[in-house]
Amino acid sequence: MSEHDDATAAEASLRKAVEQLSGEGTGDDSRAAHEAVQALSDSAGQAWTPLQEAQIRAMVEQIRKVRDLNRPGGGWWRRRREWRARGRLVDLMMVGGPELLNEAELRHWKSHAMVELLLEFAGSAMKKDDTTRALTQMETLNAVTYEDFQQAKKMLADRKAATG
Repeated sequence: MSEHDDATAAEASLRKAVEQLSGEGTGDDSRAAHEAVQALSDSAGQAWTPLQEAQIRAMVEQIRKVRDLNRPGGGWWRRRREWRARGRLVDLMMVGGPELLNEAELRHWKSHAMVELLLEFAGSAMKKDDTTRALTQMETLNAVTYEDFQQAKKMLADRKAATG
């Protein structure tokens, strides 16, 4: 199956899930939502080998651990756990290389952004306009590449430096 077919399948699953969540479709809502999530997680954008996929998933999980541990407070034990988690992340980066790290960082950001989008969507009155907007944002989020992600990060850092 080509990348285009994967993207089309992901978009179709997302449309179906959003239609059913908004009450426009028929069928089992949880199944449609599961299909949408599965389509998003399966469409990696590049054909990775099973070993590379495992490395990417391990890096994503390690990034989550480091970011979870890197928050104010917590004392000596949390700092020590964070230090160890950072060491494991560096080890994974050394083994996987920069391309796998870039993919892991992008996947981590996409999953975080998708959760925020779905929470915002679920908290709304779910009007037809909200459904359309959420679907458009999901499609846009799914299409983001690592280069787009880096440009946006740089632009936000430049803005922050200019204002602060």
